[in-house]
Amino acid sequence: QMVKSMMEVIMNPARQRIAQYLLLHKRGTTSDIAKELSDIPKPSLYRHLKLMAETGLIQVVEEKKVRGTIEKTYGLVENPIGSEPTNDEIANLIQKGLLSLMNDFQIYFQREDADPKRDLLSFTTSTLLLTDEEYMAFMKEIAQILNKIISNKPENGRKVRRISFVSSPGMEKE
Repeated sequence: QMVKSMMEVIMNPARQRIAQYLLLHKRGTTSDIAKELSDIPKPSLYRHLKLMAETGLIQVVEEKKVRGTIEKTYGLVENPIGSEPTNDEIANLIQKGLLSLMNDFQIYFQREDADPKRDLLSFTTSTLLLTDEEYMAFMKEIAQILNKIISNKPENGRKVRRISFVSSPGMEKE
């Protein structure tokens, strides 16, 4: 049940960006995070942080008094599930993630102003032949590309874009 609620919490784009911030910076105060994610209104940021802490995805790693209030510094919880997830829990996580993507697409296409060409909407899939070592090298390259842009700050013309990668074993009969 904890895995399910964590997945529901982390599938929110703003909370994903908060998690990415903490992954990159290891820790951050609400002010630090707000500076970097300046397009998220501060009251919303506080709500997201509270929910992430209640779910056990992040934790307060330091508290100090600043001008009469307590300033909290947050960090990611190293292993929020507590133990290795079971195959059923992993299947549930993947299904929840895919359903969340499907829901996002459904909401998008119900909008009157939906314009996939203008919004650069894409969906692609490829079948590759890779050894485990080649696959790991490939994933490392993708991570390096993402790391170059994951810290982009909101600027004129930048839009939130959700990129998802799914890797599944080939199920073809040999």
